[in-house]
Amino acid sequence: MKGIIKRVMTTKVKIKFNCVVIASMVLIGASLNSCSKVLDLTPQDAISEDAVWTDPALTQVFVNQIYRESVLTFKDAGYSWGAQTDELYSNFNWCNENEYVLGQATPDNQSSSFPLNYSSTINFWSTLYSTIQKTNIFFQNIEKVDTTGAAADISNMKGEVHFLRALCYFELLKRFGGVPLITKVYTSADKTFTEARASWDETRDYILSEITAAIALLPKAYASSSDNGKATIGACLALKSRLLLYAASPAYNPTNDRSRWQAAADAAKAVIDLGQYALYGEASDQSLNKVFLDPFNSEVIFARVFSGTSFEDRYNTVFRDLSPNGYNGYSAYNVLEQMVEAFQMKDGTAFSWQIPAEAKDPYANRDPRFYADVLYNGAPYKNRTAQFYTGGLDSKTSSLSPWNASKTGYTIRKMIDESYDFNNQEYSKCQWVVFRLAEIYLNYAEASAELGNTADALKYVNLIRKRADMPDLTAANLVDKIRQERRIELCFEGHRYFDLRRWNLAETGAGDALGIQITPTSAANTSFTYKTQVIEDRVWKPALTLYPIPRSEIQKNPNIKQNPGYK
Repeated sequence: MKGIIKRVMTTKVKIKFNCVVIASMVLIGASLNSCSKVLDLTPQDAISEDAVWTDPALTQVFVNQIYRESVLTFKDAGYSWGAQTDELYSNFNWCNENEYVLGQATPDNQSSSFPLNYSSTINFWSTLYSTIQKTNIFFQNIEKVDTTGAAADISNMKGEVHFLRALCYFELLKRFGGVPLITKVYTSADKTFTEARASWDETRDYILSEITAAIALLPKAYASSSDNGKATIGACLALKSRLLLYAASPAYNPTNDRSRWQAAADAAKAVIDLGQYALYGEASDQSLNKVFLDPFNSEVIFARVFSGTSFEDRYNTVFRDLSPNGYNGYSAYNVLEQMVEAFQMKDGTAFSWQIPAEAKDPYANRDPRFYADVLYNGAPYKNRTAQFYTGGLDSKTSSLSPWNASKTGYTIRKMIDESYDFNNQEYSKCQWVVFRLAEIYLNYAEASAELGNTADALKYVNLIRKRADMPDLTAANLVDKIRQERRIELCFEGHRYFDLRRWNLAETGAGDALGIQITPTSAANTSFTYKTQVIEDRVWKPALTLYPIPRSEIQKNPNIKQNPGYK
């Protein structure tokens, strides 16, 4: 909650201010180098805080930094959450995922997450409140900015920051439940803090009010592609859809109030009815992956794109980080056997090791999304087939960086541009999709199914399955089927962790992490036996339904009450 603007300490700065999503902020000493228009500042030792509010271009740079901190991506928004469920295993514990899956999280070991690019946690309490401080500073000062010739830009910035403040509070709500709602600007003169936590519903209502304010100021789309990545009405409505789906779910709607499900359905339908978006790609592994690889395609509602010319560690190195050791990759997040088994067969039936044909060739005839999302033994990848079998190039017994090998026998293929040669240049342009139409279809389908509107639910969930070339679902046990569809369609995108919690099913995704042992049975390494094995003993504690609030924050403000189960 406590923070002040950091001053620029630079000799000469080029600020690129039109491409919001990949801009680094001069206010913390970084240069921006990713878009078309460039503001050249004359050499100086510092830019005063007051100058930010006299020049609309500098104000936009300030807003750009808020994007950079609040629009979380890759490990911070997806992989580290998956590594706390039955999706993934974290090979290097980059975000201290082991604190949670081993039941070791306490209020005392929630390490700092600032600066964000080099975080070792995804607790983010201090980081998000630091960013919220910036949004509050913006609204305290924005009326000082001269609107001459820039009134439309300033109005749009107001909408952007309302959206980003809503996004920050949603990130807090997901992690902690209801939180203090801070709208004042704290300075170094403030020594005491007394704000209590709002309830879950009060926090939701505040987020909704911010979304409403943003929608009134933002466009459906921008005329120039240089504005791609800025908040739009669609991004606001997508956040509203996700929030209200959570609010309708069993964990937050224990009486199963139908009006909450109706609100969730209406919010999702509002995104669909904008007519701005369409599903993208077809049922081949490369085509389905294009949703994530082609910047701002028709399915993308809101995304953050990283430059391929400016190094941002663990963000635009993702193609290397996720690839197997035999390709000189890091295998940073490994797909669990549980996730692999969750993919259906091509005919829509469940996979089973008890069926001889499937046990003999477990990766044949699966849901096409399996081939797009998971790199498995024998999969074609970068001009050869992956070798996760014992003694293979990508195995733990490889001669090539075995310490970087997958522990589970699988790595992530989803979101990876296989044509990119990270051995030549380790960082590359890449896109994290925050909201996309497929999620909205699933949100609408789930809410409709809970309301008993079976036809609507089937229509939208089956649009997704049709894109994947999978058989249509039928009405029986439809809610469970839609939940399964979310697990597949949205895997590794950061949804599973929070879906399980809102459904009151967190413990079901907290079992021991499983991998596969693959043993060759021929000299040519063309036939194999398969044996599942535990690669991590995990510990479930009910307290892990929510994150602990760092003790240091409670020491600053005794009115903040800790989450249940943490001392």
